[in-house]
Amino acid sequence: MGELLKSQAIQNMLRERMTNVQAAIPGSELDVVVGRNRARAKVKFGSDFDEANTGQLSQALDLAGGNRGTNVVAQKPTRR
Repeated sequence: MGELLKSQAIQNMLRERMTNVQAAIPGSELDVVVGRNRARAKVKFGSDFDEANTGQLSQALDLAGGNRGTNVVAQKPTRR
């Protein structure tokens, strides 16, 4: 199972799915890495503070077919 989670096919699938998310956020970066246990994809954009106040990454995930960020009840953080 570990080999499957790190395989090139999984990396390609993650890259394909996250390309839609990256396309929805101008200036973002897509990074696919293979860790000790699995491959994972990240879309990097701004800071956690920016995401909490703009919600751009959550909206991009929704546009890409996900359903994240729609039922969030946590309050937005304040800059220190």
